[in-house]
Amino acid sequence: MSDFIGALDEDEGIRIEGNLMNHTGGGFIFIGYYRGSYCINICDRVWNAKLGKYVAGGRDEWYYFDTAKATYAFTLKEAKRPIVAWLY
Repeated sequence: MSDFIGALDEDEGIRIEGNLMNHTGGGFIFIGYYRGSYCINICDRVWNAKLGKYVAGGRDEWYYFDTAKATYAFTLKEAKRPIVAWLY
């Protein structure tokens, strides 16, 4: 995952299932890259019965990092194990 974070373009991102006690369903972690820095958005992970899948909910938190290494270190502390992630 560290390699994927370091190679992100501005039109790409990573979604990861979180293990966050203060977010519904453990939360989602979204990683993006914009204008030379990394951005992490954490939000609730809510089951949508109509769609039959988990969707991003509210309670957004935003974190910013200068390096892929710092972004990866933060993500490892907050991600569910085993890591479940999607690259988009």
